[in-house]
Amino acid sequence: LLKERQNMLVTFPTRLEEVAKRYGERVLSCPSNTISFGMTLDSLARNQRDDETDKDYTKSVAKDISSFGAMLFTRCVSGTRVIPRAESKTIDKYVFEGFGSSVQNFPHAYMTAACAIGVSPAEVEEFFVRLDKTLAEFMTKRKQISEGNS
Repeated sequence: LLKERQNMLVTFPTRLEEVAKRYGERVLSCPSNTISFGMTLDSLARNQRDDETDKDYTKSVAKDISSFGAMLFTRCVSGTRVIPRAESKTIDKYVFEGFGSSVQNFPHAYMTAACAIGVSPAEVEEFFVRLDKTLAEFMTKRKQISEGNS
């Protein structure tokens, strides 16, 4: 199992980079993390409307980006986590800026994908097929919505 995973560690980031480039995204460099790989999701954000405050825009886009995570889940894509930019949560009297993110105020929405021990090459291939299809579907839906609002 360990040898199979080590072999996938060579191809997984390369495949993720291919998908990222197709959608104008990039793979995040985290050399000390050999299990989870990050990819920006900035292209999923719609343009800010002229009449929209920064706060309202950020909140709306966070909801859209979270819906991409839900789309992945409903398509049986496991091992991912989708993190909107500038998410803030208040629990009791404590405010958590960058909630869900690895760092506070990270400047990008992003997703992580795990390449864990026990995952097979066929499962990894299916992951990339489903990720690519879901990104394409999200972009198509967003374009249809923005054209409908024009």
